[in-house]
Amino acid sequence: MVSASSLLLPSSVRDLASCVSDGAVRVACTTPASTLVAASTAGSSSPATLSVAVTYRATPLSPSSPPLLLRLTWSHSPLGPPTLSFAGPAASSPAVLLRRRKGTRSLPSDDQQHPPLALFWDLTAAKYAAAASSPEPVSGFYFVAVANAEVVLAVGDLAAEFVKAKFEGQIPKARFLPVSRADRVVAAPNAMHSARVRFAEGAPEHEVSVGCSTTSGGSEELWVSVDGKRAVHTRRLRWNFRGNQTVFVDGAPVDVLWDLHGWWFREQPGCAVVMLRARSALESRLWLEEEAAAPGFALVVQAMKTPP
Repeated sequence: MVSASSLLLPSSVRDLASCVSDGAVRVACTTPASTLVAASTAGSSSPATLSVAVTYRATPLSPSSPPLLLRLTWSHSPLGPPTLSFAGPAASSPAVLLRRRKGTRSLPSDDQQHPPLALFWDLTAAKYAAAASSPEPVSGFYFVAVANAEVVLAVGDLAAEFVKAKFEGQIPKARFLPVSRADRVVAAPNAMHSARVRFAEGAPEHEVSVGCSTTSGGSEELWVSVDGKRAVHTRRLRWNFRGNQTVFVDGAPVDVLWDLHGWWFREQPGCAVVMLRARSALESRLWLEEEAAAPGFALVVQAMKTPP
């Protein structure tokens, strides 16, 4: 099974543990939006989103079946509409590109620990946000995965209707929820990237925005906002290119970590990584073993100057 601590996140994010110490953690509450957000967004643009990868943890109803980590990746295609890839629970299983807009596919298991999967999807009527460049659809689609005669993943506004019609309501449904989201974007100067996420099961959905802007004096600033409220504001990024801060969302701690070293000091394409990850308790530490065993939801924004 894929390690829960890795969450199928980019290696650059996992390497943040060696760059940011727990002693540097600061705690702050989100404050009302100030002129920073207005000034940053006034002349900003939306970066081009190369891909959106969402990892789900499915807990089958059978107590003998282990949890499954399943990943969907939405990507732009240079030759046509966005594409969809799927990665199963086995660490050795490569991602499978679902080339057709609608279809079914069976994925056999490579070992006894993981069950074979049946995939069903339909993107023929998928709709995308008009003002965004994201390859992730917002409506008009479904993706369903079935294992051991049980729905282990159902994504899209048409998923429930498909399951009801396909299985006549006679198939059980596992408990599943997203545990990470990784957005890869190409960011122009003063660009801002936004994503809608839930940091905990049953919690409200929030719009998280990450932006980098240049002041009139030529200094670079990084800011992160939650629902338009400033949560993080870091100045002089060429000195403060790595760091972390703890904020509170819905009364619970969320760690914000950033690493902009690659953006400033490496050759093209140059990469900056910002991660927001929910923590199980204020007393815990992000990289302790017990926290990694049952990590909270993580949002990762990986920004590059040019396409890879």
